[in-house]
Amino acid sequence: MVHPKRKLRWLPTGPRLWLLLIVCVFVFFLVVYDGSVEDDQRAENFGALPKQRIMLDPVATQIADVPKPPSLVALAPSIPAGIGEGGQTVEETSNDLISSSPVDNVTQSVPKPKVVEHTISSGNTLEGIFQKYGFPISTLYNVLEADQEYLVLEPLQVGDKLRFETNDEGELIKISRRIDPSKTIAYVQHDNGGFVYKEELKPITWSQYAKHGEVEGSFYLSAKRAGLSDANIMIISDLLKSRFDFRRDLRVGDEFDVVLKQGDVEGEPVGSEQVEAVRIKVRGQLYQAFLNSDGRFYDEKGNGLTPALRRWPTAVTYRVSSSFNPNRKHPVTGRPSPHNGTDLATPSGTKILATGDGIVTRTANHRYAGRYIDIDNIGKYSTRYLHLSKILVKKGQRVKRGQVIALSGATGRVTGPHLHYELHVNGRPVNPMTARIPTMQSIPKGERTAFNKSIATWTELMDARDVL
Repeated sequence: MVHPKRKLRWLPTGPRLWLLLIVCVFVFFLVVYDGSVEDDQRAENFGALPKQRIMLDPVATQIADVPKPPSLVALAPSIPAGIGEGGQTVEETSNDLISSSPVDNVTQSVPKPKVVEHTISSGNTLEGIFQKYGFPISTLYNVLEADQEYLVLEPLQVGDKLRFETNDEGELIKISRRIDPSKTIAYVQHDNGGFVYKEELKPITWSQYAKHGEVEGSFYLSAKRAGLSDANIMIISDLLKSRFDFRRDLRVGDEFDVVLKQGDVEGEPVGSEQVEAVRIKVRGQLYQAFLNSDGRFYDEKGNGLTPALRRWPTAVTYRVSSSFNPNRKHPVTGRPSPHNGTDLATPSGTKILATGDGIVTRTANHRYAGRYIDIDNIGKYSTRYLHLSKILVKKGQRVKRGQVIALSGATGRVTGPHLHYELHVNGRPVNPMTARIPTMQSIPKGERTAFNKSIATWTELMDARDVL
């Protein structure tokens, strides 16, 4: 006998069923919410970890995605060792952070300046180099504006190196160029915009030594055999050519001694050898020349052997339109903007004279300085002439005091025709209108004691005849 199905009375029906469903849903959401709160608390225990991942991931991505320029030589990598390199993934980097202190991780994530070097090759220009590394033309103009009072960036020399330093946004904050082992110049971004000139100097160690030789044939060949350079042979000839004839008076067996000074930085020579003393015996007659502290040569009695410098680079005196001022500041930006020379209100076409004997070391055309000439005068002096309309000499040419070397003009960035004239002593600009320059014909009495002491030192070196 089949019994009819019985209703399961223990199952809720009607209102009881709905009440049970509501309770179940409430319990479910309560459990889920409690779990999320525990996760948040665990995350808080790790402190800055989520922030560190946010900071590190873009850096690691930048390393992977941005290729290095082919000729760029990285000197100071901005990425800490191991991040994004050596096959380590971003996830592995983040996991490693869990076992390190938050302070260390923050330090690692701070970007360092990027430093690169560019070696100058034939055909390079500053504009092309700036374009190659993505620097805007406005940055180049700002650098050149700062360089117009120093003119050390141009012209470029093959083999020289330019060093660029950028911030994390790729902006140029410093450009530097090594002049010699003792001196590196740099243009550094200023707080108010633009760039300012800086020098980085290393101490120079100086040494003195003498070279001895005997005349066998011409003086030039004899001096070369003794180890003298072409430049120093020319200096010696210029010093004593008014005393005797190097071609006719010298005889085989005549002797000569030369004291030279050479500087070095950590064993690397700085510049070329400098002549300090000369002694030549011609048919038994002794001729001598000694360098004084003013940069001129004198005989043993203190009489001048080299022509004095002119105070003015023109035949007549012109009005000074802008004076020498190394501490001048830009009237708008407040940045240092020195005026390293004296501006003379010369009309266009005025004859410009060399203020002293010397060798032309540079003739160039600069977008700010215009056509200009650099002359290395005897001793520690050098001169510079800017904004010329026509240059009448060539690089390497020897010039005499008072020789016409150019015509004045208004080239470069100027408001009118004038001559910008600079005088440098030991490579540093001085006021050409007030500086103590060698204009006297003999050494003053107050300087004779120091001069005679130097003569004694040099004579001792020459008598020793150390042939190097």
